[in-house]
Amino acid sequence: MITNYPNGVSSFGNVVPGLNGVGNVYYVWLKSKTAIIKDMRNKYQGATYPDGNAILYEDAGDGLGIQAAINACKGGRNDYVFVGTGNYNLTVALTMSGKSSVHLIGVNGGGCEVGTVGAAALTQTGACQNVIMEAYDELTGFQIINKAGYAAVTMADGKWRANIHHNYFHMTQGTACNIIDCAGTGMAHGYICNNKFQTYVGGAITSAITVYGAFSVTIANNWINNHSGTMDVGIELNSSAQAVIVNNIVSDDGGAGTITVAIALGGGAMNTAINNRVAVLSGRGFTGGTVNRSFVDNRDATAGGETCIET
Repeated sequence: MITNYPNGVSSFGNVVPGLNGVGNVYYVWLKSKTAIIKDMRNKYQGATYPDGNAILYEDAGDGLGIQAAINACKGGRNDYVFVGTGNYNLTVALTMSGKSSVHLIGVNGGGCEVGTVGAAALTQTGACQNVIMEAYDELTGFQIINKAGYAAVTMADGKWRANIHHNYFHMTQGTACNIIDCAGTGMAHGYICNNKFQTYVGGAITSAITVYGAFSVTIANNWINNHSGTMDVGIELNSSAQAVIVNNIVSDDGGAGTITVAIALGGGAMNTAINNRVAVLSGRGFTGGTVNRSFVDNRDATAGGETCIET
């Protein structure tokens, strides 16, 4: 039975290879989940696809099983990798480079309007980024804990149209970094939606979401709460154009943390901010954009949220 999931294709049910263009489907489970891994071995151990790749990948808790499943994917084939419950301490980045149109999905991660209660956690312990994405990839259903000073998710220059949605980012601050960091034209025409960002370890951080030089990106329905430490910008567009920033919430948690600017539309005038709510000090809501053109129905905390922000 196929189960539909918001913004994904049949993500959290039994995805059937070959149906509706679905490629190979791979499963990753922790070896420490003894009862589950026994069941998965009974189902899939020794089973392979015609290309010779195994269906089941066991992980020792270091993420190498996840990477092996990603490596088994073929770029552009619309393959799925389902990651089982538990914590994966990543000593090296998970890279989807060269693997376009791959869906990396934390099991039991659906059902929340924003974020996830999913029990698959990616904890970055090595001095590197957490997940490196490729064009047309999907990342959803994970708890993600970055290492201080390193991004949780990166999108390289020229890698377009990824979909990062329904994840819970536990922001580890320390030295400056962007939690989701899209470089150059990375994330053009892509989506960063319905994610939750919550301070995990205080310190200094550059932003929750930064997109450099991309165009026609949609950043919608994200909740960003900076509980402690300093955040320069909640959502930042840097030389990006034709972006739509809609229905986001950016908060300094009643002053527990500091946010210099909630949403920065960048130097480009061709960006739009609609229906965003920023619970920060007056005057720290927005920068950039074009007065009387870029902003519609955005509000800050002044007068109990009654004030509409123009710029």
